[in-house]
Amino acid sequence: MDTPSYQQLALENQQLRERNTRLEETVRELLRRIDELERSAKRQAAPFSKGQPEPNPKKPGRKAGRKHGPHAHREPPLPAQVDETLDATLPDHCPHCGGDVVEDHLDQQFQTEIPRKPIVRKFTIHCGHCRKCRKPLRGRHPLQTSDATGAARSQLGGDTQAAIVYLNKRAGLSHGKIADTFDKLFGMAVTPGASAQVVMLRAQSSARQTTRLRSRSRTPNI
Repeated sequence: MDTPSYQQLALENQQLRERNTRLEETVRELLRRIDELERSAKRQAAPFSKGQPEPNPKKPGRKAGRKHGPHAHREPPLPAQVDETLDATLPDHCPHCGGDVVEDHLDQQFQTEIPRKPIVRKFTIHCGHCRKCRKPLRGRHPLQTSDATGAARSQLGGDTQAAIVYLNKRAGLSHGKIADTFDKLFGMAVTPGASAQVVMLRAQSSARQTTRLRSRSRTPNI
């Protein structure tokens, strides 16, 4: 196969960066849930001391009127961003008196949720050979993360691998906690060993890509 050009490598590098950026918001939500689970599992016998009480403490609760300040609300998504539309229908009869129900109007509510069901992909790899040089050739889909087949044909996707690297290197989670996170939140069987291997292979791939980019940047255009 031909050696990738500088532009192709740069584009691939940019696509990986954008993919990691998209994962950051999802990972932050995952970390928030992990923190809630850990805090609920570790109940303290007594509250932490906050030091000496203030001499003139503020009154608890919300301030009245304009002193309360502005309310911040999540903006509704654009119509093109809606992936699923569900109906919350009225009951056939009033739950209070049993009377007939008449619909008056429609309200709308939006909810942003992280996906919980993993996507399982099957790649049918077309294999052949060159008529001229007789060398074997195999197809490669852009979403494939490895050429391995046989016993090693079950792979983790690119987004999953990027999330593992982020959780380990940026969030500081151990490979054991990463495996537990994928099991509890997504029902995915990711072993600590597989998590460590993903991080190692990603580091090696980044190092090779960086070396190729530096080598091509030093080569003058002819």
